[in-house]
Amino acid sequence: MSSKVPCLHFFPSDHIADTLHLSLEAQGCYILILFHTWNRNCQPFDDKELQSLLRVTPRKWRKIKEEITPLFDLSEGTFKQKRLEKTWKEALERSKKAREAALIRHEKRRIYSDRRFADVVRKHY
Repeated sequence: MSSKVPCLHFFPSDHIADTLHLSLEAQGCYILILFHTWNRNCQPFDDKELQSLLRVTPRKWRKIKEEITPLFDLSEGTFKQKRLEKTWKEALERSKKAREAALIRHEKRRIYSDRRFADVVRKHY
């Protein structure tokens, strides 16, 4: 599989509806966490990693964390976002299907190309 991360289908209206209650700063941090999580193959971050990633002071992080915590699953001690994980799995499945379809298409093209070439070659008796 390619190391390139699949495309994230982002729906601004859903994001706005989910984060309307957040401060502008918390919204920015939330979206950065989502994007960085996506780029890490949906592997969640722990508390210290996020503070470093967002480049905020411990005091500022505590304030932002208080606002965004309800949007995450913290049951395993990390910031997991269930909808993002579901979207990640769907993107991997779409990518896998597209790759399989491309392989089939290229194989058919190769077979057709080989067959066409074979018909053109003169036969010497």
